[in-house]
Amino acid sequence: MPAIFRDKDFLAGCLFLAIGLFFAVEAPSYGIGTARRMGAGYFPLILGIVLALIGLALSARAVLQSQPDVMPRLFIRPVAAITASIVAFGFLLDRAGLVIATLAAVLVSGLASEETRFFELVLVAIGLTVVSVLLFVQFLGLPIPLWWRL
Repeated sequence: MPAIFRDKDFLAGCLFLAIGLFFAVEAPSYGIGTARRMGAGYFPLILGIVLALIGLALSARAVLQSQPDVMPRLFIRPVAAITASIVAFGFLLDRAGLVIATLAAVLVSGLASEETRFFELVLVAIGLTVVSVLLFVQFLGLPIPLWWRL
């Protein structure tokens, strides 16, 4: 595989280009309108075009660069742990309540690092759960269940 396909700037540019093109292609379905009377798709269209141009410039710069900046090896464990913690929180919030969902999310995200000590992780999980309950349920009054529903 050529080194350019492992270059950080080239890959980031291709990602920006793809996302920008997606938004630029999909935005007109929301109605663009005019500059004086903008429709719902006007802003996403402009942002998509700008992002695609940034991606194109970033990829072109990487191609013209003499020494590619090769991406380091991808570490799967942290990515998987953080993704699993987000999925666990989203899955458990309505089913088990804020307390269990927050505890589970923090404990699962602790698996991302090999240096995490279990006792410290439990203390952080309890502290973050208490702060979340106080902030979102008590202070802001959001209708989030604290425990599972019977």
